[in-house]
Amino acid sequence: MIPRIASLLALLAGLIPAAALAQPEFHYSGGNSREGLTFTLTAEKPFAVPPSPWTGRTVAFSELGLEKATGRTIPTFTRKIVARKKTFQFTMVGADPFVKKAKKTVIPVQIIPIRFEFEDGSVFDPTMPSLPCEGGETALNLTLESPVFHDTSYGDGARQFVEEFRRLEFWKHTGAPGAINPGYSVRVSADVLPTVRITLSGFPTRALPCGRVGFMEINIWNEVVKTLLPLFRSLGVTTQTFPLFLFANVAMFDGDPSSCCILGYHSAVNSGGIQTYGVVNYDLTGSDVAALSHEVAEWYDDPFVNNVTPAWGHTGQVANGCQADLEVGDPLSGTFHEILMPNGLTYHPQELAFFSWFFNQVPSLGFNGWYSSGGTFRKPADFCN
Repeated sequence: MIPRIASLLALLAGLIPAAALAQPEFHYSGGNSREGLTFTLTAEKPFAVPPSPWTGRTVAFSELGLEKATGRTIPTFTRKIVARKKTFQFTMVGADPFVKKAKKTVIPVQIIPIRFEFEDGSVFDPTMPSLPCEGGETALNLTLESPVFHDTSYGDGARQFVEEFRRLEFWKHTGAPGAINPGYSVRVSADVLPTVRITLSGFPTRALPCGRVGFMEINIWNEVVKTLLPLFRSLGVTTQTFPLFLFANVAMFDGDPSSCCILGYHSAVNSGGIQTYGVVNYDLTGSDVAALSHEVAEWYDDPFVNNVTPAWGHTGQVANGCQADLEVGDPLSGTFHEILMPNGLTYHPQELAFFSWFFNQVPSLGFNGWYSSGGTFRKPADFCN
């Protein structure tokens, strides 16, 4: 590992200046440590603590210029579908389940732990043991041992959670009698990269019944992510991999603390080819991999954050208004599966909406004729206006 870190640190001489962040209310400084990268983020005016109670949610960043990307990216397939008398085009991760004997796919995921050090002395580090009341284990190990990365049986062979979700949403082609792709599989393979250290001034934390939670502004954080991505090229991050930035008990707000609390997001940028990436919080206080399962599944089904669907809404985290995108976690945010894993822990990945739910397909292509992974949805989405 030492040569890899040394290679990474050698890139620091070319770090971008503060002005490139385009966030005048923040100061940025890049530096190095023997452990890896260090960033210092200072708010010109300290942020208030977000109001309580709050409900966790996720978002997606849609970036401009992806259509100009020319290099290679992750394995995907693209198709068109007619729904509600309109034609929609969609792109998904993996091989095409509509084509007989589609190849199995394994995509590298590089987990990048983020250590946050707040000025009140609070430290949130996914690689450090958690408090005894939080179980004492590290968020990183709990993530690697979770159903998102570790196989367990769902009655369909031992598989990863989102691998199984993809099979279930296209069950007509992957598991039903006469299916053309009974061996269909889209998996991820996890590797862990060096921890990034972020020191913060002017950002709040709050006490919980067990431990604390920290808060970060999402737009400035996303600029840090786009700075970090090229610095990790020497460690194997490419447009053909999925870097995943891991928090532990740190939530995000959008601009103002009243717009809280975001537990994860996924996005894509033009980096020659299209570079997809994700950011997730591991919640040591209860919902564990809810955000992780949500974001990985949405990356599977909407990797470039540009898959348009008929309008839907009034469900999950879209309680008011409408959305028109293939974000498979949003309609069922707050609804969970319970999965007992070999480490003896019960995890709570989120229930996810099937492809057929968004595109008004009757009957559903999904398992048992359902429209979601746990059967909560038994009919297509109502059109929203």
